[in-house]
Amino acid sequence: MHIDISNHTEEIFCYREFLDAVRVLKQDECVEMDSEASLQQHLAAVVEGSDDAIITKGLDGIIRSWNPGAEHIFGYSAEEAVGQPITLLFPTDRIDEEADFISRLRRGERISHFETVRKRKDGTLVPISLTVSPVRDSGGNIVGASKIARDITLQRQAIEQQQLLLSEMRHRVGNSFAVAGGLLSIAARHVESVPEFVAAMRQRLISLASVHAQAVNDPSGATPEGTALADLVSSILEPFTSDDSARVDMPEIHISPAAITPLSLVLFELATNAVKYGGLSEAGDGISIQVKRHEGRLIIRWQESCATAPGSGDADHVGFGTRMCQSTVGSSLGGTFSRDFDPEGMTATLDLDLAAVTGVAACEGHQVVGKDDRRIETPGINME
Repeated sequence: MHIDISNHTEEIFCYREFLDAVRVLKQDECVEMDSEASLQQHLAAVVEGSDDAIITKGLDGIIRSWNPGAEHIFGYSAEEAVGQPITLLFPTDRIDEEADFISRLRRGERISHFETVRKRKDGTLVPISLTVSPVRDSGGNIVGASKIARDITLQRQAIEQQQLLLSEMRHRVGNSFAVAGGLLSIAARHVESVPEFVAAMRQRLISLASVHAQAVNDPSGATPEGTALADLVSSILEPFTSDDSARVDMPEIHISPAAITPLSLVLFELATNAVKYGGLSEAGDGISIQVKRHEGRLIIRWQESCATAPGSGDADHVGFGTRMCQSTVGSSLGGTFSRDFDPEGMTATLDLDLAAVTGVAACEGHQVVGKDDRRIETPGINME
């Protein structure tokens, strides 16, 4: 589609991509830009080739031009969009923005890098950074507006990811000090001399570092090998438990490489909370883990015997750790995570997609994994 830019050349000159194009064109002696027609052609080519949406409209809000970038971002073709009101792209809760834009444009104002949300043809929302400039006729009168909209979905996602990582880092650092204190108490209850205490703490901290490594993706991109669920649980509990403080009952199940990190993250979060103020704390009476397969699901019940309240003091409070567990289980393991408190302790339930955990699709009439439902035992942990 040809875009008439004769009435808003000044606005296009402000566009960064045009400036880049001019630098290139000036270096090419074969290109002549002496005539206004030639200049207009090059400007139009910049608009047509832009990945950003470049749209013009009248003061009545009717769309006058629509470039391929606008079609890519919003889903409407030029034939569908031109002649329609610009509010076609506005979610219902953003309609008031248009009146404000028109008012400011009539005063000759230019709106730069305004972050907002617009609606695509399919109804989905897209975050954009918007620059709106007045368009003047040959007499200097404002007759419309030129809009440049950039899709900032990736930038928003990057910011959200950064905030999540910072929150997780703050949570983990805070947890580390509390866990260290809990490990001191556990070790002190089972040693009779300082050398024994030092040796016990060293071993627990080494084990803790190993577990922590499983709960974090390798930045090099190396893919871990799969492991047995019993081995994974045993390695996570080892730094925190002693004697028969943990009772585990589970069938033989192999965990796929992709499920190791998310499952370790959730179980590690439960274990650290248990050490701080739950079943593995000085006031607790231990934990019990029961694992069952049922109709393509893997149900893990983590029960703690303790007479204490949740760490926040409010059973209905959802802290970062709980939100992290819910998000991890939902996005990576195809399931749900929930906690229930009663006067005798806490029960956390993980209802997982068995195929997501094992990496093996269910086959009709056959068990997904394991040759049978035999129970397994791991040294150092009471396996019922």
